Order: sequence, then structure tokens, then C-alpha cells
Amino acid sequence: MKTHFLPDTFGIYIHIPYCLRKCAYCDFLSFSGDCDSFDAYVCVLLEELRQNAEVMRKVDTVYIGGGTPTVLPAPLLCGILEAVKGFPLTEDVEITVEANPGTLNPEYLQALKAHGTNRLSIGLQATRPELLGSLGRAHTMADFTNNFHSARKAGFDNINVDLMFALPSQQIAHWQKTLQEIIALEPEHISAYSLIPAEGTPLWEKIKSGVIRLPDDALDRDMYHLARQILSEAGYKHYEISNFAKPGRESRHNINCWKLRPYIGFGLGAHSFDGRARWHNTENITEYLSGAPKKRDIMQLSNSDLIEEAMILGLRLSEGVPEQDFPLYKNEISKLVSDGLLTRNGGNIALTPYGMDLANRVFAEFLQ
Repeated sequence: MKTHFLPDTFGIYIHIPYCLRKCAYCDFLSFSGDCDSFDAYVCVLLEELRQNAEVMRKVDTVYIGGGTPTVLPAPLLCGILEAVKGFPLTEDVEITVEANPGTLNPEYLQALKAHGTNRLSIGLQATRPELLGSLGRAHTMADFTNNFHSARKAGFDNINVDLMFALPSQQIAHWQKTLQEIIALEPEHISAYSLIPAEGTPLWEKIKSGVIRLPDDALDRDMYHLARQILSEAGYKHYEISNFAKPGRESRHNINCWKLRPYIGFGLGAHSFDGRARWHNTENITEYLSGAPKKRDIMQLSNSDLIEEAMILGLRLSEGVPEQDFPLYKNEISKLVSDGLLTRNGGNIALTPYGMDLANRVFAEFLQ
């Protein structure tokens, strides 16, 4: 297998674990906090960044996620952005900040722009109030549209909108209208995910007890197919299973991860990959704030591990992976092509539309 990451660049992920409140479906490493905890957390995070800023390779993507990074006061988040400048950044570095509607205002957006942010990812998820309520979201559609227009006025010309489908009580007509409303705003990127409630979350418990029901698998797939059709007709390239972008506006940070390129994570629980090993920071906030060593669960990957990951992650991309890089999987590839789940195109193998519906089944074929 050929090397699947660039040897002279890497990405940075920075985790902000705070939210206004925890969503009903979420089991991410996040929680509500106050200004005192914000200050203490950012202080430790800045020191972690400073200790690692002297690196040989350049940084081509920075992604600040969470949680909701924009619950931090603007001076704290801008301080993090300034600390990032201590790393050797490429001239065209992509710097993304995640935000939830209702946590932005014109002054905040102008500050983010002034401190180097050139891509926003806004977690809308749904447009209808009853759907937002069932998800436990702390915003309205009006909050989103106000923030979106303010971002445009602040100069942001690369905005992603996160959407979910197959929500409790959601009908396909609701989903179609949502897509049309968002397309009308002309964001550069749209992520569309099927809702998968995490076990143990409030939403999971309501589903388990029968209080609410999710759409069945057939409706879930109908919604996914509708998104592919409508977004394609609107000029969005379906470049990854759940992601659509205007030409040239694909998420470079995520593409690098899917292509097994290295990244370093900073902050509570943040994950890292250096091309041969994976590890993560402590997930215990008390330990993190204490300044104790942060690395946990360092796992050295064998060549077979890397080949497996390169295949499974690479197949998430619509372009697929070079078939010649994976002679180990010759029989599996032939079988999946015969079953209509993979296709050959220009030396690459890629998921067919049918294969995208059954992606987990395809991936399982490459697990050793």
C-alpha cells in the first residue's frame, strides 16, 4: 500500500467540551460550564498548545470542535486562535470553528474572522420547532438564519450547515422542505446525517420505552436518497457518504482524516494520529486541569492495521481508493463488485449508491 498521508503537513484538532446544554441524543465528551471553568480550561489548553508548537511539519488544517466552541467568550476563543499561529501554518491553511445557532452575534463573528477563522460549521440539525425540541436543541430556526446572515456580513464565504434526518415524527415532506430552505441560503457545504441516538442518552431511553419512535429503515433510506438527489441538482457534489459541497469547498480537514493523514488533538479527550500510532488525551476534566500527563491508550498500528483503516476510511469518499494499493483484498473486492456494492472507475474502487446504503456491510468485509 502506498503512503496515504502527506509527510510534510498535518492537521490540528482542538476540543472545547462545553455546551449551553446537553442535547438529548448526544454522548460526546461535553457538558455545561460557567465562566470560571472556561478560564481554567483555556489556560491549560493554551499551555498544551505552546508546549507542542515547535514542530517540523507544517499545519494545513485546524479544526476547533466540541461541544460548542462558541459558548466561550470571544476573547478566550480568539486567544486559542492566536496560539494556533505559533505553529508553522501553510499559506492556505483551513481554520474551521464549530458553532451552534444562538451562540453567535456580529461582533463575535467579526472577531473570529479577524483572528484567522476562514470556515464556519453551524450545527442546525433541524428547522421545525417540534423536531428541535425532540432533539433537545437550545436554538430556533430564526437563531440560525440570523447567525448565518451575520456570518456572511462578517465576510465568511465558506460555511457548512449540519443537518439530521430520520428524526422522531419527521416526514419526508418535512425533510424536503428543510433541504430546500437551506439550499436557498447557498451555504458552501452541507453535512446530512441519519440520527443515531447514543445508548443511555435521554432520547435513547424514550425510544427504548416506546414514548417516541424513529422512522423505519425504509423511510430513513428514502430521506437519504432524496438528499442526494436534491443536493446534486442544486450543484452540491456528494463527495463523502454524509457530506456535500460546492466545487472546491470540501472539508479539507475531514478529507485528510479519511485519507489517513496525521493530526494532533489538543484539549480534553482529543484524539491524535501520527501515521503509525493513535492516542487520546485524558477524558477526566480534573486530571486535564491538573496539568498531569495527558496522553492515554497509545496504540501502535501494524501494517495490516493501516491497510485496513486506509480501505475503510477511504471508501467513505465518493472517489474511493486506488485498487492497486490493496492486493490483500483482491477476493473481497471482486465479491463486492459482483454484488453491486463496489464499482471500478479509472483504477479506483468506490461504493456504488447501493453500497452507500449498505456501507457497514461493505466495511465489515475488510475487517481482519
